[in-house]
Parts: sequence; structure tokens; C-alpha cells
Amino acid sequence: MLATLFLLAILIDASQPAQAPVETYAMLATYVVVSAGIAIVTWNSWLLDAKLAGPAHAMDIVLFIVLVLLTEGYTSPFFTFFIFLLLSAAIRWGWRATALTATLLTLLYLIAGLLVVTVSAQFELHRFVVRTGHLIIVSLIVIWFGANQWRARFHWRDDELFARPSSDQSPLELALRAAMSSARARAGVFVWCENGSPEATGIAIRDGELAEVAVGGPAIAHSAVPTPFLYDLGKDRALKRDAERNLIDFNVLDAVSVEAASALKLDEGLAIPVRTSEGQGQLYLEAVPSLATDHIDLGEQIATAVGAHLQRHALLKAAEESAEDRSRLTLARDLHDSIVQFLAGAAFRLEAMKRSEASGRALEPELNELKQLMMQEQGELRSFITALRSGPLVEFNDLARDLRALADRLSRQWDVRCEFSAPRADIMVPTRLHLDALQLMREAVANAVRHAEAKSVTIKLAAVSDELRLDFVNDGAAFPNSGEGLEMPMSLKERVEQAGGDLDLARGMGVTKLSISLPMGGRRH
Repeated sequence: MLATLFLLAILIDASQPAQAPVETYAMLATYVVVSAGIAIVTWNSWLLDAKLAGPAHAMDIVLFIVLVLLTEGYTSPFFTFFIFLLLSAAIRWGWRATALTATLLTLLYLIAGLLVVTVSAQFELHRFVVRTGHLIIVSLIVIWFGANQWRARFHWRDDELFARPSSDQSPLELALRAAMSSARARAGVFVWCENGSPEATGIAIRDGELAEVAVGGPAIAHSAVPTPFLYDLGKDRALKRDAERNLIDFNVLDAVSVEAASALKLDEGLAIPVRTSEGQGQLYLEAVPSLATDHIDLGEQIATAVGAHLQRHALLKAAEESAEDRSRLTLARDLHDSIVQFLAGAAFRLEAMKRSEASGRALEPELNELKQLMMQEQGELRSFITALRSGPLVEFNDLARDLRALADRLSRQWDVRCEFSAPRADIMVPTRLHLDALQLMREAVANAVRHAEAKSVTIKLAAVSDELRLDFVNDGAAFPNSGEGLEMPMSLKERVEQAGGDLDLARGMGVTKLSISLPMGGRRH
């Protein structure tokens, strides 16, 4: 377009070209034809575009200096042509090639000016100096453009294309659809292999239809290209950028095996390696409109966004699995500390009833009491379920009331004297601590009776310095000794550690004191 415009301009201006008009017209006409030919042959060929970029750039530079020598005045296109050359270098190769082009053009312009001085007496020095200064300033501006423009060439909207990760959605499908949307690809394949797995999984989207593809692990392991690249399997051609952002061509079969290409039905497109700590994969985007070397830069952005998405999904999955494990452990411990302990206490009472029956005592009062305890336990279980469904906080005084009622039931269940005390306090306690306190009391009293044969247990509840304190003092025998001190009851220790609290067990003056502190603001350690 630039050459055609200039050819028309000098045809209209009878004073131009000032030197060698026949040769100038012939050269410009030839340049217009060659330029049009290059545009036609490279229109749908990213490989020819890359191959012919260097020769075409050299041809443009030669034409620039010739036009500077042969034309002058307002029709001379030297300034526009100069900017065109710099932008071409910036878009094709980056700021280094832009700097080299600018330096070469400026030197050639200076040489051309010196030649004009020797052959023309009408040489205007001030115009020559001003134009040279303009060339230097424009060179610096476009070099800066070349150093930064590639970073923002594509707007990768990963926040929009990647919704919040969900374990219910396939991360591979979401990543593939997002990549296809960004590149406007009509077909895509994503092959993924977990670390340590010999087999790979693959999905393909063509014509909007999602399908699984069977492909082995070597489909990924075969690739020796760690960066995005363009490929054309029909012509066995591929193109990538090196560390200096130079375009390098290579055989596509060095990066994609014949077996993988056949299994994935690949033809021509953009390949994007994706690597995370969980595994590695390869994205293939095909039927991309106006596929060009610029898409290699887009591929780097896609690889980063897809890798981050897969990492987020892996972390989410690990967190959900960890939460499920904790929930199962907590529920198992709660069932053990409530129902199992109650049944153990009931068995303890039934054994005592058997001895009472042998002595001729009436069992009906004790059976009625056991029945009442079972009904209370049923109510306690319902309260437990309600607490799980309730809000995050309960009043401290409600917790004290529930613990006092539980102490009374445990006293009758285990045939032990339980004394409970708690000062009134106008504070709120997390629901999780409400449940923990109930289960800890059950377990502490059960351990005191079953393992220490205690006859009385004194229980104190208090809220001190943003923590909940529970003290159990029993008159039974000492707990087993591990050689390093008194051995902590395992069930109590696990629950307290999970809540991030502290547990202390001491023995003295014929009693055992168990002190438990639970942080109300979350884990301390």
C-alpha cells in the first residue's frame, strides 16, 4: 500500500523523481508487484511469513535508501517508510532487531546525505540535520515500543475464562475451553499425564462436542519442545521462539510423535506445553483464524494461566479431601465419646444389676433409671445434631447449663459422684467448642471410672483470656505411666490437639487433675 501510494504521488508530481526517473518508476513498479506477491503467498502461511520476513525486510531497507537518494520534497516517503521499517522489525523480532534496524537506517541516511553533498550544490544542511534528529528520536520511541509491545499483544482474560475452580467440574475441560476461546480455535485437544502415571488422559473438542481420546503417556514424553510452537503435520514443519525470541524452525515430528498425531487427529495449529507440580500436559489448538507467529506469545500466556488453574484445582481438591478426612475423624470420635461411651456405661450398669439380682434385690427401679438415661441420651444425640446445624456461636451460660445436665446424667450412668461448677459469663463460645466440651466431659468421666476406678469427679468450667478451660479432678488411681510421666488418654489428646488446645495431666495428694484449655479464636499451633 505504501509503495503504491508513493508511485501514484510521483506520477502526479511532475518534478519527481528528481534523479533517474525511468529507473525509479521501474524499481517502484517491481516493488509493488513483489510486495503484493509476498502478501498473497504469506496470507495463510505462518511458515512462509517467518521464512520471508528477513529477505523482505532487507528489500525494504534497500528501497528506503534508494528513495532517499532519488527523491526529495513533500513526495519523498523517507519518514513514513522509516517508521514502517522500525515497526516491522519490532513486531517481527522485538526490540533488539528494532535497534539494529534503526542504527543501520540512520547510518545509511547519513551516508546518503554525504553523497548528495558531493553531487549537489543545493544541499540544505539544516534540513538534513533536523531530519537526522527526527530519525534518532523516532528510533528510540519505536525501540521502546518493540521492547514492551509483545507483553500486551494479547489480553488473556483468565479471570473471566477460568471461573472459580470446582471439584464438580473437570479442570481439563475448563482449561481447554478457555484456551480455545482465547485463541478463537474451533477445535482443541488436551492431553494430561499425572506424575508417576504411565498413562495419559486426553479430551478433544471438535464442532462443540466433547469426547475422550485414548493416548499413551509417550504422547507427552516424546515432546522435546518446552515452549509453545506452531505446527503443520502435513508439511512436517514447526516454528518456535528461542530464549532471545528469535524464530526457529524444526521438524514437527521432533515434538509430536506419529502415533500421537494419529490418535489425536492433529493437522495444523498451536501446541502449548503445560507443566505443574502435579504433572505435565500438552494443549493443541486447531482451526485458529489467521494463525501467525504472534500466537506463540499467546501460547505462553495460555500455558501460564492453565498451569495456575490446574494448581488451584489440585489445591482445592486436596483441601476438600483433608476436610472430609477431618470430618470423618471428628464424627467417629464424637460417636465414640457419646454413644459408645453411653453403651459402655449401660453395660457397666447392667453388670451391676446382674449382681443385684443374685442378691435378691428388685431390678425394676434400676431398669427404669436406665430407661430414663437412654431417653436422655437420645435427647442428647438430637441436641448434638441440632448443634451441627446451628449457627457458629452459643452463649457461655448455655454451654454451662448443658455441661451441668450432662454431669448429672454421667453421675447416674457411671454410678459416680460428679460435681460441676462454672461462673456466669456474658460471652459467646464457638459451636465447635460447645461440642468438644460435651465430648471431652464424657470421655474424661468415662476414663476416670473405667481406668482409675474413681468414685467422684469434680468438674470446673471457666473462660479465661480468650480460651475455654475445663478442669477434671478425680479421686481414682493414677493413670498408666509411660516412663516420661503420666500417659495422656489418647482419645482426649487427639480431640484437644485437633482443636489447637493444650492438655495437662498431673497427679498429687491422692487425686489426678486433668486440665484442658481450648482457644476460642481458632488454633494456636
